[in-house]
Amino acid sequence: MLKDVIRPEHKIRDLLLQVFIENEWSDMYITVWAFPSIKIWGEIVKIDQWIDVLKWKDTLEFAQSIINEKQHDKLIKYKNLDFSFEFSGRRFRANISFQLWNYMIVLRLLSWTIPNIEDLHLPEIYENVTKKWQWLILVTWSTGSGKTTTLAAMIDYINRNYTKHIITIEDPIEYVHPNKKSIMEHKEIWKDVPDYKTALMWAMRQNPQVLLFWEMRTREEMEMALTLAETGHLVFSTLHTRWAHQTITRILDSFSWPEKNQVRLQLADNLLAIFSQRLLKFRDWTWVKMAKEILVNNWAIANIIRENEFHQIPSLIQMWQREWMQLLEKDIIDYIKIWLITEEEGLKYSNNPKLIKESLM
Repeated sequence: MLKDVIRPEHKIRDLLLQVFIENEWSDMYITVWAFPSIKIWGEIVKIDQWIDVLKWKDTLEFAQSIINEKQHDKLIKYKNLDFSFEFSGRRFRANISFQLWNYMIVLRLLSWTIPNIEDLHLPEIYENVTKKWQWLILVTWSTGSGKTTTLAAMIDYINRNYTKHIITIEDPIEYVHPNKKSIMEHKEIWKDVPDYKTALMWAMRQNPQVLLFWEMRTREEMEMALTLAETGHLVFSTLHTRWAHQTITRILDSFSWPEKNQVRLQLADNLLAIFSQRLLKFRDWTWVKMAKEILVNNWAIANIIRENEFHQIPSLIQMWQREWMQLLEKDIIDYIKIWLITEEEGLKYSNNPKLIKESLM
């Protein structure tokens, strides 16, 4: 369903999106002087069988066929637009930007089912953290590492098992959770709320027990996330960081020197867990497997956060494996030993390649 778009009829759009859906591809790229391309198992493949190389008019009209006038005005002003839309019963996440003064469109096909923790084969700690009544939970690493899927699964677990008021704040909304045991409230930036900061301020007045907002990007957002966790909310968010150590330092580096000590104390008291994850390609490239670093805040972790001794985090994670903690390299080494992934693939995503090489000797 594409309501009130600038150009409602567009043959290329309809053909490409229908093929996209039928093949369950993950991403599609539309840009000038190139064939439309898709991503399969991390590799870019051109669609060149029944379509010509796209010209400037093609990309312009494609963009206009999925956005309305208000979105177009925002795109022209900010030179970038993130949004979601529905087509033929499926949801897409989209980004439109400019390159060489022409439109560039990137699309992602979203799953039509809400993932759950059991189907994703996530360890028990992912369920355990959802049972808490407050604190801050972070899922980290880059785009395309499955953060959205992991968070959706944890929110779904709460929704299915507890009577809570859950607010999600996203740009754009990817998974729409139906009301189950909980009351779900979805807010999309620009459509329902003007920005993350305002959305978080409003959320504090709406009495949610659980709050998900996508990516802590500014000092104000990090400050509000810590305040919400401190005041009796279970808060989920993301950061583009590689591992637990970097996640904590990234938060602290967003604050001025006089504020850092107070923020360290807030993190020590209110951080519950950090899940840092990668999606690694199978040896035969037919699928992907998640590798995880897991930090769970206990008295030992809280103490080194207070004392600013972050370099000790990897050692403490290894010491406290009985509490579900693990370094990223544990999964990578296990996958290499059972021939699920290649050593090259594991080393590429590792935080500590030396540890992997020593374990495989």
